[in-house]
Amino acid sequence: MRRTSRGKGSRRRAKRTGTIAGLAALLGAAAFAASTFLTTPGAQAAAVTHPVIWGLESGSINADVGGDGIVGGSATADTMSGKASGLAPGIDSWFVSQAATAANVNQMNVSRAAGAVPMIAWSPQGTLSQIASGAQDAQLTSMAQSLAAYGHPFYIRPFAEFNTPWETYSLGKSGNTPQAMSAAWKRMFGIFRKYDGSNALFVWTVGYSGTTNTVKPSWPGSGYVNYVGIDAYDWCTSASWCPGDQYRYKSMLALLRSFDANRPTMLAETATGLNTAGKGTWLSNALSASKADGLYAVIWFDEALQGQPDWRLAVPPAAAPSEHSALLQTMVASPRWDSITTLEKYAVSARWN
Repeated sequence: MRRTSRGKGSRRRAKRTGTIAGLAALLGAAAFAASTFLTTPGAQAAAVTHPVIWGLESGSINADVGGDGIVGGSATADTMSGKASGLAPGIDSWFVSQAATAANVNQMNVSRAAGAVPMIAWSPQGTLSQIASGAQDAQLTSMAQSLAAYGHPFYIRPFAEFNTPWETYSLGKSGNTPQAMSAAWKRMFGIFRKYDGSNALFVWTVGYSGTTNTVKPSWPGSGYVNYVGIDAYDWCTSASWCPGDQYRYKSMLALLRSFDANRPTMLAETATGLNTAGKGTWLSNALSASKADGLYAVIWFDEALQGQPDWRLAVPPAAAPSEHSALLQTMVASPRWDSITTLEKYAVSARWN
């Protein structure tokens, strides 16, 4: 989903500290990743029942967080998205400008205090080849060092939707190749592991509407990815689904699992543009499908952008009752039911029990 630049973050269209000796060793050592949770959790997805984490991306933390997780509760943080959805998010997602050299750790602490694990969509400047060669190491190091001050698990989404045409790092643009994508990813992964240890949970994200033939050649390897993310949207505004769009993520999911069945997978961005009371039914079906497919999280893109459907859960108001019911179905994780330590443990291990 391509977005326009706005505020402190970039918007795209259709978002325990530790030190490891030696960046060079990191870049070639999948052994470290295997020592955390990157071994076999995804292989258990079909056999083990686990909840799907409810997440929100609303453009700002004050819109995303929902205080105590109960609409109408005493917390003053129950703002637009929290009230509209009826359930505070267990993942709080936002976008950061590619020019940034430091993270907003205060914002991350606000997310955690509200019970949500932060998710940051950020990519360094430069072409993929420049990043892979080390030309952007200063920016990568500065960002990683700033994140080390947070000291808790967080998701990070570099190069999100690289298989679409609208990003500076998009494949086919500025000489960007799948091989350069893989190399740039490994470079960033190594630097972040050096300063953030296992707190940085890397989400390798593809766009459902992008090309598929570049996806597998761009894969950096299971030792360098914590989660696979899929961004998938339903652009209908008045029908239950656009023709051909129903559960469009499923074909991309099958492709991803064909070359690494073990990666835990999430819907890193999703929403429907339905301007009807059926938006809640759509959400219920999406959550049910995600659980059935073994996905680990569903992050709703709760924004209204020019020239696009209104993705916000608050539109239309008539959808609110069914949205609230959808989010109260069983096996949906959020701060209303689960502590931040539980959600962080789940994020790091990809195992509920």
